[in-house]
Amino acid sequence: MNQYLLKKLEGKHTVNSLMAVTHLTKASALNFIAHLKKLRYLKTSGGGRQKRIYTISPKQFTEGTGMFTIINAYAKNPVVPAFQHIVHGNYGSENAFIDALLLKDFRILQQSLYILNHIKKWKLLHALAKKHNIEPIVGALYDFARIAIKTRRMPDTMRNSLIKKRPKKRIEIIPALRTNDKEIKSISDYWNVELPFSINDKEDMQ
Repeated sequence: MNQYLLKKLEGKHTVNSLMAVTHLTKASALNFIAHLKKLRYLKTSGGGRQKRIYTISPKQFTEGTGMFTIINAYAKNPVVPAFQHIVHGNYGSENAFIDALLLKDFRILQQSLYILNHIKKWKLLHALAKKHNIEPIVGALYDFARIAIKTRRMPDTMRNSLIKKRPKKRIEIIPALRTNDKEIKSISDYWNVELPFSINDKEDMQ
């Protein structure tokens, strides 16, 4: 691949900006994008309601699975990664959900909730929640996801275990963000975990 061209195109592009720089037609630009992606000099992000963004680099992107790969596989509105997250080895939906929660980023957290409908290893999810001491937060987020979207049923043994970890002092998932919805607030009160989602957030997820 022509490294001079890759260096010239390095950075983030839309189809239109790439057409402007390369003077290609839209069809040719899309073919060029597909070619760069196949050679691993291009990564795609966005889509859905967000504009699709193409990131081009003179260095080949590392292949592998990461948090954003899994989130965007299920999200209603895919997130644009703020950083590269690639993991080699065993890394699944359970890991991605916990990592997203630990980031304390509202949009990433919201879109990661769709993962809960694809959890297969509940014991692993429970173990990861226990490891990071966030068991009641996982319980509260699961209950919110149940009213916002259709999710898989959590095993009763896991739920009962999470309930036992409800804190005496209120926990904030994202500082200063609180709900304005009675149904969501009832979940927050039950788990003593402050959920950051509004009634509009819940409706947008449905």
